[in-house]
Amino acid sequence: MKNPILSVKTKDKLDLYGMLLETPKKDAVIINIHGTADNFYDNDFIWEIASSLSKLNVAMLTVSNRGSYGLEVYQNSGAGVEIFEKCLLDIDAWIEKALALGYKKIILQGHSLGTEKVVYYLAKGKYRQKVQAVILLGFSDSFGTHYRDCSGEEETLMAEAKKLVKAKKGRQFLTASWLAHAGILPQSAESYLNFFEGESELSKAFPLRQGCDLKFYQKIKVPILGVIGDQEEYTIIRISEAINLLQRENKCAQVFQLKNCDHCFVGQEKELAKIVKKFLENNK
Repeated sequence: MKNPILSVKTKDKLDLYGMLLETPKKDAVIINIHGTADNFYDNDFIWEIASSLSKLNVAMLTVSNRGSYGLEVYQNSGAGVEIFEKCLLDIDAWIEKALALGYKKIILQGHSLGTEKVVYYLAKGKYRQKVQAVILLGFSDSFGTHYRDCSGEEETLMAEAKKLVKAKKGRQFLTASWLAHAGILPQSAESYLNFFEGESELSKAFPLRQGCDLKFYQKIKVPILGVIGDQEEYTIIRISEAINLLQRENKCAQVFQLKNCDHCFVGQEKELAKIVKKFLENNK
């Protein structure tokens, strides 16, 4: 497999980078969308999946997005300043790149917050009709996670964020809690309101916490694979309930739980790759 580094520029002029794990034939490609403050190379399951799919001629394009790392100073991007709905621009750019390279079948794979971005894209994205299958790994409810884990500071955080935005200081980081983003990382006032105000787009993307009525997810008309570990932290509802919810809300979905692994499938990467391979063999 060849492994070229690729770059794209989004419609709003953001430079993004990724790696294409090529196969002999340019037929299908998985575009992997990472989670909060992550990047295109850190998770070992990416490489296991790519390796297992080489004989199926399914390439892996694992990519960065505007939520890569906490903050990229040189272009003022990163999870700490991210605006959720602009994920559409990132995925647009990577699908355009894959199509330009000659790939005919686009498979969107998301991990963690990336699952919410993928579901949102399938409802609102420019090229959603080009996507022929969806893979949701470690599916999550980031909005619910924040309100579970912010330790009662949500009112203080929201008040400070609104005050800063009103004063036209939306890019300033919140001080009420250094780890404002669900107890994980610092966040700007503008980004905090965008993510966690009542009717935000993130709040509607994949609201597992509701236990029903996943409006965007229900609209997906292509095969869906969901895989989650038994030590998952971010479904908010019980893991078994989340699995049943995904199966109940969309008849296109197959959902699996892996034992003895966490949010990133550590120690069970090969088993995860087998599940993904079988799913794609059955949905060519």
